[in-house]
Amino acid sequence: MASKVPASFRTAYDELAGELEVGKKYLVSRLQAELDDLNPVVIQVRVKDAGSIYAKLQKGESNELLDLDDLIAARAVFLHPQQVTLAMEACQKTFPILEERNTAVGKPDDFRYQQPHLIVGFPRDYVERKPALGKVKVEIQFTTYIQHALQESTHDVIYKGARFSWREHRLDSRLRGLLEIVDEVLANLQDLAQVDEDPPYPVFDSRNLIIAAATDLWDTEDLPVDLRRFAITVEGLLKLSGFEVSDWLAVAREHRDLIHAYSLTPVDKVIGVILRDRHEKFIQSLKKRRVLVSSELEELVPQALKIPQQNRVSY
Repeated sequence: MASKVPASFRTAYDELAGELEVGKKYLVSRLQAELDDLNPVVIQVRVKDAGSIYAKLQKGESNELLDLDDLIAARAVFLHPQQVTLAMEACQKTFPILEERNTAVGKPDDFRYQQPHLIVGFPRDYVERKPALGKVKVEIQFTTYIQHALQESTHDVIYKGARFSWREHRLDSRLRGLLEIVDEVLANLQDLAQVDEDPPYPVFDSRNLIIAAATDLWDTEDLPVDLRRFAITVEGLLKLSGFEVSDWLAVAREHRDLIHAYSLTPVDKVIGVILRDRHEKFIQSLKKRRVLVSSELEELVPQALKIPQQNRVSY
């Protein structure tokens, strides 16, 4: 429910609100353009409502309405802390910086809500077109997805609740400490996982052999983006045909026309090699299994025509 404000203030707010909405639309598009390369999870922009502004002015810390630094507020959310830093640097080059907050290294035992902020103005070229926004200050927050989720979950309870609670604030701080660790782990997952050698694990070891064989046969640009899914698919195909990875690789080298066929995907080529070498065993093993067979594969590997219709994926 919206907070009540005096009619006189409502009038003053309404005179500015239209311009703030225009500024909001500009800010959304500008932030999306400037931060697109960093793949933001979400960019939120809101105009502060009349009730919130009036309550903030009642604290007596501002001379006038336009002194408030968050009449328009934005939050840019990213997967990892490194992207947060790069996003701030991009915005520092785009917007006139009025103030930086929470950008310095904090105390090691302090886990309060302290997402880095920039207080900025609108770019000069935009103000020349929209002079009414010349004195409007914008707050831009930068945070990670995990911290954003916590903020969304706790903000109304802890910072806008009906009472002060030591336990709620304490829990919020403890959660922030834990999530900071999670942020760092996720950002460096591969490095942290490789501190020790992987233990023997036959399922993964076999799939890694398939990936190694694929990278040996084909250039990177010819390989699927998701090599793990590729390996799982090929694993099933080799099992049906009775091939070991090394044996299949040796046979594949004898079919260079197929391996380098431009019209086939790597999985198609795996199927093609299997069919040329042992199509009867492969087809007999299919049972209820289905295989995607393209006309291009049938043209290069006539044995593919022998795969029954009930064992084909249609498209």
